[in-house]
Amino acid sequence: MDFQDLVDTPQKVKTLAGTVIFLVAFPIYFQALPSLIDDEVSIGGSSGQSGSLQVIFEESENTLSESVVLSDGETYDSFFDLILEDEVNLGYVEIEVSCVDNDDPGPGFTDSAEGQSDLSGVEGVEDKNAEGDCAGGGGGGFSIRWDLIDNYTGSEYTEEEMSESEIRERWDDGGKGRGSWILEITAIIDTAPIAGGLIDNDEEFEITWTAVFFTILISDQT
Repeated sequence: MDFQDLVDTPQKVKTLAGTVIFLVAFPIYFQALPSLIDDEVSIGGSSGQSGSLQVIFEESENTLSESVVLSDGETYDSFFDLILEDEVNLGYVEIEVSCVDNDDPGPGFTDSAEGQSDLSGVEGVEDKNAEGDCAGGGGGGFSIRWDLIDNYTGSEYTEEEMSESEIRERWDDGGKGRGSWILEITAIIDTAPIAGGLIDNDEEFEITWTAVFFTILISDQT
């Protein structure tokens, strides 16, 4: 069969032309395929988003308040249980113990309190302690704060260098802070003995736990 036999009818001409086009286009397509796949991967998927990104923290609070009256040397354990969903990150936990000593006769007789945490049931957080006087005019007591993520303030910002996945990794708490938070409070009552008895023999303490947690919203500003 010579070339004339391949083109002696219109149908054979069309078949030959299609075969030639296929033989030319087929290797070109497979040569370009890797670059096409790379382009698709770089465009798809929000986790690789980068450029000028606005980062917003949507915060929520979990609080627990209680009060207790303690005499000198008496202790009280305050409990605060934290269970959070996986997509929620914990910014910080704070406990405030306040008291007002307004029933002593004068300077030199001021009640106070000491606090010691027991975080053996909490993941990745170290114990702390504090103490403070019960001021007569209010504002007395002490507070302890645990920051779960370094430099977290809750303020939104614009990120120019990191990708979205890197931002989320930066503000991830790593699962820390879940569990049962405990603070042991000890009262120190400084009484002034007078004829007929004692003026002050106990103190009321207001206890407030606060946990601040958040989710992250990231949007492209370019």
